Amino acid sequence: MAKLDLVAELTGSLPGLSPLLASKHIDRAWEDIQAERRWSFLVVDGVIICPVMITAGTFNVVQYTSTVTADATASAALTPYIAGTPLLTQLQIRFGGSSTLTAGQIYRIMAVDQTNPAALILTLDRIVVEPTNALSTYQCYRCYITPPQDNFLAWNQIVDMTYGFKLKLNWTSGNFDSSDPQRTSQGDAYYCGFFRTAGPYGNSNTADPNQEQGAPIYELWPHPTQGRTFYARFNQKGWALDTPGATQPALIDNQLILERAYGWYTYKFAQANAANFPQFKNPNWMALINASRQEYKELLTKAKRNDDAQALQNVWNRGHGLRSGYAGVPFPIDANFIQGHLLNF
Repeated sequence: MAKLDLVAELTGSLPGLSPLLASKHIDRAWEDIQAERRWSFLVVDGVIICPVMITAGTFNVVQYTSTVTADATASAALTPYIAGTPLLTQLQIRFGGSSTLTAGQIYRIMAVDQTNPAALILTLDRIVVEPTNALSTYQCYRCYITPPQDNFLAWNQIVDMTYGFKLKLNWTSGNFDSSDPQRTSQGDAYYCGFFRTAGPYGNSNTADPNQEQGAPIYELWPHPTQGRTFYARFNQKGWALDTPGATQPALIDNQLILERAYGWYTYKFAQANAANFPQFKNPNWMALINASRQEYKELLTKAKRNDDAQALQNVWNRGHGLRSGYAGVPFPIDANFIQGHLLNF
């Protein structure tokens, strides 16, 4: 059923309800339903591109400033990414290389000034702490990635398409700090860990012009420097029914959306405004709210069951010991082993 029809049914069942408000109730109900679980229809695909590391030329670096200037050779090497794939503002840069004695910090490129094409000026996310050096070597590559879509929820898998293996997920940059604080490990990435969210949060923080506020940023480790294209599958938060003719997936029954709207928004609005609308005075709104909420739960259970039929969701987390092994003991193992050993998962 199109959104326009859902709105019409809502206003028809409750005379006096504004179509604009009814549309808002449908929007909220649909958003709530999408948040109930990781529905199969919310799984999408994407691509993450990490180019070969760029090292040609040098940079003029001034300590404690947030801008650096590339020489003609470095500018020529970086120029294709200004409007390329990925964008230069999606790459990171460090100065002095990654040797254990001179490991440079990693800076995100926030903006590019190409007024002089032979001397690009990069604005970084913070001040450079490396010593002033007019001929500083550098490494420019992509170790921080962002989801392919703004409404991203969670990764399902990231696959190295060159060598055909899945990256290990559910890590953090803090885990990488424990084993490689200087980020000297480079080459092929095997892990993906949460880094931070794009700001700002508070008046003292600088806005990130290249990311949606609050969007997650992830770190690949070891840092990929060889040039890799990753296939990504992930769950999105959902989408809006943003046109009158927009429809929900066939898996979601029309009545499920309506009952969510009735039980959580429309009937509550009528109850709160009974004194302002004569037609809202007599019904027992609390009974109607409870009835709609019960009907919603039953319809939601049915929708989840149908979703499991085409893409099973109700299983133990893949990180659980009975699926991934525990203390070096691989599973599956037989019931005799489980009953004969004390395993704390």
